[in-house]
Amino acid sequence: MKLSNLKVSVMAFVMVLPVMLSAQSPTSSTGTVQQTYKLDEQTKKKTTPVGRRIELTPVYGYSLNGSVNLYRANFKMENAEHYGGILSVEVMPGVLGEFSYTRSNTTARFEDFVAGESNYYDMSIDYFQLGGVKELKKGPVVPFGMVSLGATWFNMKDESDHVSFSAALGGGLKFFFSDRIGIRMQGRLLLPMYFSGGGLFLGIGSGGPSGGVSISTGVLAVQGDFSGGLIFRF
Repeated sequence: MKLSNLKVSVMAFVMVLPVMLSAQSPTSSTGTVQQTYKLDEQTKKKTTPVGRRIELTPVYGYSLNGSVNLYRANFKMENAEHYGGILSVEVMPGVLGEFSYTRSNTTARFEDFVAGESNYYDMSIDYFQLGGVKELKKGPVVPFGMVSLGATWFNMKDESDHVSFSAALGGGLKFFFSDRIGIRMQGRLLLPMYFSGGGLFLGIGSGGPSGGVSISTGVLAVQGDFSGGLIFRF
């Protein structure tokens, strides 16, 4: 009787043991602990606000400074290196507002065709531009296009300087090594402009009174630059 009772007790213990182990294991049955943790983690990710992207890029490159053709003379600005910086702020996904500044220290030659004389000047060309950048795709390699408006300062060291309204068109590529660091390479077409005159007109015809404003403008010199720099993203 004692031996049979022992066998029955052992068999009962063996049958009950898996039930006891499954009750103690948090990963068995429904896995409630892990599911709750994953749900909390996903909720945190969804509710975490995404910060506005800011990029700061010091740049260095080469400027094609062009020339100004006059009636009987030519003002040639020598090509030279330039340096500066770009501040970009994301305004919507894939679109950034951007302020840029570049400075090119160069020399200029004024050649008078009639008198047969040439004079040389030290000068700097400063571009202040405000515009937008459109990124064409996402990923570690990002092509982009850009357009901007602003001012150009032709700073003659020993003569009077000149400030001109200007526009810029360009594009390039960004290469990102990580979420914070990348390289930017770009080219721009630069168009400093001049205003030769304007007017206001008023008239009365069969259709009634009419009016308007006219402004005459042109491109002072066709310029361009190529540059690159290290992107710091915040």
